[in-house]
Amino acid sequence: MAQTKQPIEYRLLVRPTFDETLKKAGTLFLLETSKQFTNFSYVIDVKEAQEGSTLVWTLRGLRVPSMNMPTTGPAQFRKVYFNLPKKISFTLIKKGKIKADTELTFVRSVYTSATSVSAFLKIYTDELQFESNRINDVVMAEMKHDMHREPPFMKKP
Repeated sequence: MAQTKQPIEYRLLVRPTFDETLKKAGTLFLLETSKQFTNFSYVIDVKEAQEGSTLVWTLRGLRVPSMNMPTTGPAQFRKVYFNLPKKISFTLIKKGKIKADTELTFVRSVYTSATSVSAFLKIYTDELQFESNRINDVVMAEMKHDMHREPPFMKKP
């Protein structure tokens, strides 16, 4: 029996960054959905908990950001952490208490990740790979036909 491949639901980029305003080096975590949205670009609502070398994100859903113009694309959550330990345990928890766990190691400007134990999350530590693999990870939005209402039926006298 052929096993169906479970689709990736979330993509995570972890890379070094530098905040020009604070003049401080940090670590960027960029989480995005593999699903592309056609009418709005949503923000992923994440509850964060960091204690020592453990970082836990709990997904709480999607919300519409305050913006002037609607855009399309994946839902995203972006966070920069400063002063993380060289090795951390990262956990992403989605609805139904389903988890993806991994160990992240930060050595100078090179970041590595152990393989995630859950198929719903794909982790990248290289921005070029993150961008170039987007087309393979993406679940395209379903195009829906425009629904036009018929004029109301008029009774003839």
